Amino acid sequence: MSFFCKKVIEYMYENRLNQFISSFYELYQSYKDLGEERFLREWFHRSIIRSLLLYFPPSTLIDSFGEFESSKGHLLKTYVKTYWSFCRNPKKHPVRIEEAIEFFGLKNLTESELKSCYRKLVRRYHPDRIGKSREAHMTMVKINYYYQILRRYLSDRRNQALPVG
Repeated sequence: MSFFCKKVIEYMYENRLNQFISSFYELYQSYKDLGEERFLREWFHRSIIRSLLLYFPPSTLIDSFGEFESSKGHLLKTYVKTYWSFCRNPKKHPVRIEEAIEFFGLKNLTESELKSCYRKLVRRYHPDRIGKSREAHMTMVKINYYYQILRRYLSDRRNQALPVG
């Protein structure tokens, strides 16, 4: 049961991490006052543990969670620390739409072109592909950051175009 529980925890963390990466800037805006450690506890740990308590005995969950933390917890902390430091210095990383469009090399800003270019860059620069260096992680942070900016911009434009009432 413990092995299965650990695998479920890993799966849930991967999904939660994907959610974090796809919306880290908004999460930073909401949780920046907590700090990185409390954010990890609140947003990752508590939500996952609450869900799993419905299916696993607490003793199994505690043991499995401890194993997960010792094997993969540092990776999660590294991600949050990297993304948080990126968000803390907005002057170093401006949020201009033109700059984000230029970063992706887009001629037309459409959702389909943005997704396509985003996927190409992720395939090309992912740390699993080019090596797990600080530069590789920062490149991925930039790709995700600019992607979020343009996604939000497209969403805001789409919402403004809807008739009111």
